[in-house]
Amino acid sequence: MSETLQQNIDFHHIVDRGRLYLTKNLRFDLMAGLTVAMIAIPQTMAYAAIIGVNPIYGLYTAIISGMVGAFFGRSSYLVTGSTNAVALATAGVLFGYHNSPIYPEYVFTLAIISGVIKLLLGVLQLGGMVRYISNSVLTGFLAGAGVLIIINQLGNLVGVRRPAGADPLQILWNLATHVRQFEWHIVVIGAITIVVFLLLKRLNSKLPAALLAIVLASGLVQFFGWHAAGVTLVSDLGDIDKVGLRFHLPQIPLDNLQSLFVSGGAVALLSLVETMSVAKALGLNHDEKVYPSREFFGQGLASIATGLFQGVPSSGSPSRSAINADSGARTRLAAGFSGIFVLVAVLAFSGLIGYIPVASLAGVVVVSAYNMIDWRHIKLTWQSRTVSRFVLIVTFASALLLPLHIAIYMGAALSIVIYLRESSSLELSYLKLNQQGEFEEHNLADIEQEHPSIAIVNIEGALYFGAVDDLEERLEEIMVRDVRVVILRMRRMRLLASTGVTTLKTLVTRAEHMGTSVVICGVPEEINATLESSGITALVGEQRVFPANDTLFSASREALSHARMIVVHGSEATD
Repeated sequence: MSETLQQNIDFHHIVDRGRLYLTKNLRFDLMAGLTVAMIAIPQTMAYAAIIGVNPIYGLYTAIISGMVGAFFGRSSYLVTGSTNAVALATAGVLFGYHNSPIYPEYVFTLAIISGVIKLLLGVLQLGGMVRYISNSVLTGFLAGAGVLIIINQLGNLVGVRRPAGADPLQILWNLATHVRQFEWHIVVIGAITIVVFLLLKRLNSKLPAALLAIVLASGLVQFFGWHAAGVTLVSDLGDIDKVGLRFHLPQIPLDNLQSLFVSGGAVALLSLVETMSVAKALGLNHDEKVYPSREFFGQGLASIATGLFQGVPSSGSPSRSAINADSGARTRLAAGFSGIFVLVAVLAFSGLIGYIPVASLAGVVVVSAYNMIDWRHIKLTWQSRTVSRFVLIVTFASALLLPLHIAIYMGAALSIVIYLRESSSLELSYLKLNQQGEFEEHNLADIEQEHPSIAIVNIEGALYFGAVDDLEERLEEIMVRDVRVVILRMRRMRLLASTGVTTLKTLVTRAEHMGTSVVICGVPEEINATLESSGITALVGEQRVFPANDTLFSASREALSHARMIVVHGSEATD
């Protein structure tokens, strides 16, 4: 086939796919993108307010990260932008810079740094690392973050300034001692926003409830002249007209750059866990495969681009992604269209953004923060194991009482410690034939009572440095019971690491010195290759290693037959 003909075929294929998209999917993606944009406008402005920067930067985040995340990601439904949890984490890790005149520059820099970290994890194909962050950790952290967000927004809802550097208890005490200073105009606007928001969501979940509630509150403030009475508007936070969507390289002192990498790592970790939780949930609901490393890559580029265009750190949005899917999105272009629609809104209505009351944004934040507290998951976690309840309590408390970047790392470390602890215990069982000639699985302790000449030990789990002591101790207990042959069945072994190899060699040598022969059976192909390359097969004897095959217990029967010959004749020489 000539090169010209091949190019024509490729061109026609592209044209056919484009025509199919225009006729089948475009209108659905456009409607979903428009719906998401109407939700994103108030939400992202509110999240920027949480961070402590001009709300317009939240809109820039929705525009840039929405389009870049959609283009480079793989999920058909994931919408990238600022989120409650990441906004709170950003505000927490940058707390020491809040009073700096160049505070927004630190926010932009943090977006770039966290993006670089996510991008590297994607390039290195480390997307699977988020599976080590347990649901208990995520549920506890998000619940704590939700409570913390609500507490931090209470001042904006009543018109009382939050004390600098105050922790949650100090904020609550300050509010309790300044009740007489509450601005009733601000209280009314915040309450109206929350009530209208909730009523509209209950009336029709597809309505842009947050946007409509904010428009109503803004109209009331202008109609009654409450701005002059003390209601703070977005325009009071900074001159929106002087801020434009343009390329901007953040400028911060180099001395502070190194410390931001630790903070950026925490924000990146939280962002990735949040993103993958959303992507997996939507993937299960819509039968779509999730590619973690590809999503890491897309999320990293989105955050970098956002930081370079005066945006805040981004993540996969749980609420807007769910709305995108529910609104009929067909492809990932729907998320990109949402960014375009936000851009159109900024260009057309930027003059009106300054009239939005800060109390209205606080009301939207409070409702969204409350939704972060997943009562169903909390109940399920509480009804499960004791260790899950412990993890939930620790992560919830750490989110409230510790700096957020410490809480994030603590939650991740706690998940990994528990994973290592639980995976370090191998499942060992005793297999024997019943009268019908079928294998039965029994407790390993039965060997001590029966004193068999041949013992088939079934090994289930990963044999790595954390599990070798358990295997060594329990197999030695079997050897001292005058067992002539120990058959190690590896059909359910998932991993044989270097420390496991060393331990197996030691056990085989020790068994031979004690007069016990070792036979290995049911060996998966990958583990069999490790046995051969490490010299264990040669040490045991090639005739004593029986690889797994398609017939269950076939290798075990062969090994058992071979072990009986060893018991009867003392070796394989008479086979």
